[in-house]
Amino acid sequence: MTITTERKLDDDLFTRDQLFIGGAWVEPASSNRLDIINPTTEEVIGSIPEASEADVDRAIAAAVDAFANSPWRHLTYAERAEYLERLAVEIEARADRVAQAYVHDFGGTIRSGQVMAAGAAALVRAHIGYVERLSDDPERVTVGNLEALLVREPIGPVLGIVPWNTTFYVSVVKMAPALLTACPIVIKIATENPLGSFVLAEAIEAAGIPAGQVSFLPGRRESLGAITKRPEFNYISFTGSTEAGIEIMKDAAENVTALTLELGGKSGGIILDDLDPAEHAPLVFAGTMAQAGQICTTYSRLFVPKAKEQAWRTALAKYYDGLVVGDPSDPDTDIGPLVSASHRDKVERYIDIARAEGATIIAGGGRPEGLDQGYFVRPTLVADVTSDMRIVREEVFGPVITLQSYETEDEAIAMANDSEFGLAGGIFTMSEDRAIPIALRLEAGNISVNLSSGSFQLPFGGYKKSGIGREGGFAGVEELLEWKQVQLKRT
Repeated sequence: MTITTERKLDDDLFTRDQLFIGGAWVEPASSNRLDIINPTTEEVIGSIPEASEADVDRAIAAAVDAFANSPWRHLTYAERAEYLERLAVEIEARADRVAQAYVHDFGGTIRSGQVMAAGAAALVRAHIGYVERLSDDPERVTVGNLEALLVREPIGPVLGIVPWNTTFYVSVVKMAPALLTACPIVIKIATENPLGSFVLAEAIEAAGIPAGQVSFLPGRRESLGAITKRPEFNYISFTGSTEAGIEIMKDAAENVTALTLELGGKSGGIILDDLDPAEHAPLVFAGTMAQAGQICTTYSRLFVPKAKEQAWRTALAKYYDGLVVGDPSDPDTDIGPLVSASHRDKVERYIDIARAEGATIIAGGGRPEGLDQGYFVRPTLVADVTSDMRIVREEVFGPVITLQSYETEDEAIAMANDSEFGLAGGIFTMSEDRAIPIALRLEAGNISVNLSSGSFQLPFGGYKKSGIGREGGFAGVEELLEWKQVQLKRT
């Protein structure tokens, strides 16, 4: 079967001729363009300009000038919050465009795209609530016999680098605190999933955000040059792979640039013995199969009680095999395609490696029958694994989940912590009282009970090789504010 998703090729959602730099639509400096490929149909459905080093120069110049001269910096927090409310309204007004972009250039389900748009507006509004915790005036303090003023000032121009799996939403994660704190931001967009950022730019323009505050640069690393080494940036916020994060950390060190890194994960989900496998298998869907597993917090390792291992193998295999894989624009679809042919091939290689290392594929394990086009991989459950296998150690970033059993809760915790990553963790149980002590022993930054892991309305980040610093919540705002002390006198 060949899927044909409905779209209008002449719709400006799919083809763009200008870039959004310094808060305005401008002609790109280069004639290079990037094709937009629908991962469901494998068709080229549009194209966008590819930003060049000259565009980087323009975006940086706009950010530097805005930080020095824009009236935006001299507005009160409450006044900037009024613009954030306008932005939230404009995002909501474009929810359908956001969802359609998510379907057509990423392959996410229409249901998830609608939720993401609403979540982005809610995240912007959460930053309005932080105003009451911020002061526009210096705080006079007395410490011992010293009187002083404490001031919090914006850190300056920010470089935000967003991943291909959640380009629109993570752009909002990085942009909202930057706008609130008057830090102009240049956002480097992943080329695999760029359309949502153009819709976000429309919302920024409609909300009346002043010039210079936000730029979006879609481009490959080689087209943008050494952007992470640019000394004009006072802060870098990166979301992506651990390998790329290490290189960015090296680049930032050249200028002693402050940074936040939200990196890879190999998160564990612990299922306790009070759940019935046949009844509760659907509980793991959001944590393991949302976005076809293309989420950094995915519980890609599930741990079940030894006494119920066979029942869980049966129930989870049946559940994953029953998920609807297909056209993401269909509201009944559970799993859409992966983002690209190269990524699908990578995920399939990991499945082959698991087989070669002696694991058993008990659900999925390949492409869906009957789908002749599209970058689809069936939800895959891998059993009979050991902790040293690559399928257990390495981030696959797809709909591939391993299943292991444990005798005691202590053993389950040790197995979950046996990873160089520490981004997320999940606990599935009927008892919150049992879950909380386990959560406090897991070596990860984002733990959830019976949910998918992590909220950007709270401090979000990882332990170990999953990152440095926190974004989201009030902690993400504080990352962009510098402390200054002004000593006055001794009493």
